[in-house]
Amino acid sequence: MSFTFLSPAWLLLLLALPALWFFPRPLRGKEAVQVGLFRSVVLGLLVIALARPASLTDDDTRHHALVLDRSASMSPSAALATSIEADFRNAASSKDEVTTIEVGAAANQASTSPLGDGLLAAARSIPAGSNGAVTLVTDGLATDKRWGGAIAELSSRGIPVHTLRAPRLPIDARIVGIDPQDTILRVGANATLEARIVDAPATFELVLWDGDVELARESFTRDAADNAEVTLAALDFEPAATGFLSIQARIESAADLGRPENDSITTTLAIQPPLRALYIGSRMDRGDEALSKLVGPGLKLIPTAPAELAASGELLSGADLIVLDDAPASTISTAEFAAIQAAVTEAGVGLFASGGVGSFGPGGWHNTPIEDLLPVEFVQKEEKRDPSTTLVVIIDTSGSMGGQRVQLAKEVARLAIRRLLPHDKVGLVEFYGAKRWAVPIQPASNAIEIERALNRLNAGGGTVILPAIEEAFYGLKNVRTRYKHVLILTDGGVETGAFEPLLRNMSEDGINVSTVLIGSAAHSEFLVTLANWGKGRFYGVPNRFNLPEILLKQPTTAKLPAMRPGPHSVSGLGGKSWWGDVDSETLPDLGSYVETTAKPGAHKIIETSAEGHPVLASWNHGLGRVTTLTTEPTGPASAGWQAWGGYGPLLARALERTARDSMPFLFHVERKDWSVRITARSRFADLDQATPGARLVQGKDAIKFHRLAPGWFEADFFADPAKELRFEVGDITRGNLSGLLVSPAHDDVAPEFATDPVDRMNLGLLSEVTGGAAGTLSGASLLDSGLPATGGAASPLRMRALWPVALGLALLIYLLEILHRRLVGGLLSLGRGSAPEVA
Repeated sequence: MSFTFLSPAWLLLLLALPALWFFPRPLRGKEAVQVGLFRSVVLGLLVIALARPASLTDDDTRHHALVLDRSASMSPSAALATSIEADFRNAASSKDEVTTIEVGAAANQASTSPLGDGLLAAARSIPAGSNGAVTLVTDGLATDKRWGGAIAELSSRGIPVHTLRAPRLPIDARIVGIDPQDTILRVGANATLEARIVDAPATFELVLWDGDVELARESFTRDAADNAEVTLAALDFEPAATGFLSIQARIESAADLGRPENDSITTTLAIQPPLRALYIGSRMDRGDEALSKLVGPGLKLIPTAPAELAASGELLSGADLIVLDDAPASTISTAEFAAIQAAVTEAGVGLFASGGVGSFGPGGWHNTPIEDLLPVEFVQKEEKRDPSTTLVVIIDTSGSMGGQRVQLAKEVARLAIRRLLPHDKVGLVEFYGAKRWAVPIQPASNAIEIERALNRLNAGGGTVILPAIEEAFYGLKNVRTRYKHVLILTDGGVETGAFEPLLRNMSEDGINVSTVLIGSAAHSEFLVTLANWGKGRFYGVPNRFNLPEILLKQPTTAKLPAMRPGPHSVSGLGGKSWWGDVDSETLPDLGSYVETTAKPGAHKIIETSAEGHPVLASWNHGLGRVTTLTTEPTGPASAGWQAWGGYGPLLARALERTARDSMPFLFHVERKDWSVRITARSRFADLDQATPGARLVQGKDAIKFHRLAPGWFEADFFADPAKELRFEVGDITRGNLSGLLVSPAHDDVAPEFATDPVDRMNLGLLSEVTGGAAGTLSGASLLDSGLPATGGAASPLRMRALWPVALGLALLIYLLEILHRRLVGGLLSLGRGSAPEVA
């Protein structure tokens, strides 16, 4: 045996005991013995009691704490739990001490399972420094999660916790939680709520209420083979107004659901205000109204003149989205284009560019700053046009052209005629002292007749060319074609005459005259002069190996119409983040669209099935997102889509995904008892461009955040855990606290039959952490090999507190001192009473 003091510091007060002999006055003689001695002993014993003396002896007792869950949810296993207690008592030896702790059995715990309290009581039933073990018999459905302190104490002392899990039996259909599936809920946008239902019936309905107003209703049927404890049921609805919406989710079924109080759950949702979009568009009359009607109240379209963009920086800084709806580039200045570009790339404002020829066609946004932002390449196809032409060939068939020369002239004529198209015209005049229309002007498609006329030409006669040119001039005056051309083929041996005035008149009338020298170049200078007067060309053909390419007209190009008329079959490619609940397989044909190609890195959401041309495409550019719709969102080109029920939700989702969110931070609230912590994480790549702000709606108190890391902020304060907290949050850098945030009342104690299996105590982990064993509760005895193993101190000692003895002695001596003073005082008084009186 040994002795120790648990609080030895108190022993220092013994040094002050001598002061009792001198304070408040010195004690002398018998008084010193009677008063000072008694007081010193009494106060000395009190100081020793404060130091908590104890005796330590070897302890071989094994302390077993049996924690029995007697709550209502354990009623199906109550008999087995009782047999476990009997087994413990029967298996205990003289060195085993069994303490039974019941949880949920007291009147004030009839509907709760405070397993944390039970474990704490078990820890305190095992003396400090002793060996022991805790055996927990429960179904794990704790009504609170306040077991951390008890587990930490048991683990630090080396006390193992053995667990016996009761079998799970359906006890009551109950809805234990309902959570929004979207990070942000916005007015007018589809919101999905997911309810967690425990032991759901085979068929049931999930109904969402706002007071007496039914918001949504959905029917569900469980698979007969589904034995899952928790059923997840999703319900969609569309918030109609901004603010805090208190809703109730209720399950209804023809089957017996058990306790009615468990059939519903209430929560509060924070519905964010609509997105602000600047609408720029003039080609479609009241296009903003038509677009607003399609996408609903989740988007607030603000008609905006392009001039306002550069004039007011606040207009763009307060916007979440810019909608360019077929706005012609001619209506937007360079400064306004630059303002849009800066808003998208530097401030993260979204850009939705849509439309037809005014946007993506010729004269649209091609070669503007907007083109660099878009996820599509413009396709400016050109059509090569061959304008109509009338060619009159004048062939010299005089005697000097005999032999090979006339054949060479025919060959050149054939080459020139072959360059003509069926819509062109051709005529043939020969001169041989006289002139004659060998082929009157007619369509070039009459190739056979023209070839026969050429074959009939033979050389013979004089050379008189001027009348032949005049004949061609008069013949061409009545022809209506884009180009008119006269081609003279001769060996140059012609007469003199008034050629210059005639040829100049012809050129003024749009008739070009070209000359071809057949044979030697002796007279080439004269023919060159004729070609110059006629604004044509001169060609020399010395032999059949040097045949020229006669240029009769200059082909032109023109840009093709940008809009591709339909209908066109289209395919949906994007995932659920773009389509939501809209079925992309039901996408109808598109009336018309503008052909573009997707840039590398762009994401196509809708494309034409045959060509793969993007119709709806998107990508990130700088800090913002840019989306293109290469058709009119509300015009005739998309009339088929507008009649389709999924078009509005799809368009609304595309606009919402493109827009910059008015909440640049993701806010999260953590509550523990009275402590509240709000975490704000930046959603931007530039983590330090914004500073979070928040204030309580109830009191308008500003909450100050402190920066932990780039883009990561925290704020701590205190609030009543029983109260719901509502916040206005946002970016104080922009002076915008338009976002809403709600934190439900923090009550970590749930009713017995409304516990969430997610919060069930992990019995296996508990045993693993503390060094115990985990098992299941069954009808067979679990203690055949004796009581569970214990743990604790390596050399356990039993401590016996001695401070009550010291305190009792102090009290006894104090009473003796009082008795002594009374007896001595009484004897003295008696002695004085018997003394003789003095006269």
